[in-house]
Amino acid sequence: MDEASKFGESIINNSTKILQILKNDGEMTSWDLKLKLHLSSSALYLALGQLFANKDIELCQKDLTYIIKPLPKTENT
Repeated sequence: MDEASKFGESIINNSTKILQILKNDGEMTSWDLKLKLHLSSSALYLALGQLFANKDIELCQKDLTYIIKPLPKTENT
């Protein structure tokens, strides 16, 4: 596996972990997620960006951090 593939896989893995935590715990701050998952800021925000682009989460700024809320999955019919 090349470096780009490993990097992409780590973003997907972190995104999956974030969704699982949000599913279990509900909304959280970006700071709490960073500490809980022991992620660098870059790794956290890459994963959050992917989740936001996929419409899996909602982001709301609160002071110097963000509140991350899981969004329900919608079925396209």
